[in-house]
Amino acid sequence: MQIKKKTKFLLTTSEDKDVIVAEVDASHKYNERSEYVVSYDFVKANVDCGTLVDVTGKVDWNKRIWIYADDMA
Repeated sequence: MQIKKKTKFLLTTSEDKDVIVAEVDASHKYNERSEYVVSYDFVKANVDCGTLVDVTGKVDWNKRIWIYADDMA
């Protein structure tokens, strides 16, 4: 039996042009030319080395979201 995922992680840019990874619904349609689906392991590795910063609850987004650390300045 295959288990369906409810969410996926989308590497994209915000309205402010900051690089982000946003958790989105699995059915979310994305632009295959400028957005990429990444694994949670990708997110975790980049958080662990300081490349991504968790901003969940600090921005207007209803799921988990991370921002590229250099874009925080």
